[in-house]
Amino acid sequence: MGLSKTVWIAISGIIWFVVGIGLLTLGLNFIIYKAQVNVSETTSLIARISPIAGGREQAALALITIGLIIGFIKGRFVLVKTVKRVVERILSLDVPLKFTKIYSRGYLLLIGSMIALGLSMKWFGLPAEVRGLIDVAIGSALMNGASSYFRSAMHVNRELKKSN
Repeated sequence: MGLSKTVWIAISGIIWFVVGIGLLTLGLNFIIYKAQVNVSETTSLIARISPIAGGREQAALALITIGLIIGFIKGRFVLVKTVKRVVERILSLDVPLKFTKIYSRGYLLLIGSMIALGLSMKWFGLPAEVRGLIDVAIGSALMNGASSYFRSAMHVNRELKKSN
């Protein structure tokens, strides 16, 4: 017996949520680490922001806040469209659903390119606080996108119960 459409939608949300938590945690660690070490460094983003923010910790908090806001906006206005496309695709498929049919080739290429982008930040030697800002933004965006998957799964589940 295969998994239902509702379960596949929820699984997609769980994947985004778990990856989002991982990226958010990684980003927070980068930013906090950079705020706590190299206090004498004057070229980092945190060192440049700290006179305006009132200190290194406040500068780190400002970067985290900026990342969360960017992630919220991206999750609510950009990733929602991706979620809708994936949910529509899942709903259009015949049961039993096969993993190879659930996600389109374009979607899988998008995921692969995001992974490559994440790895390239390490290879190109991006400053820790910049990498942290990007990870916080992407992580929070994915977590926002995951909430759209969960809402869709609940809506589909309610609709299926009404029709039965």
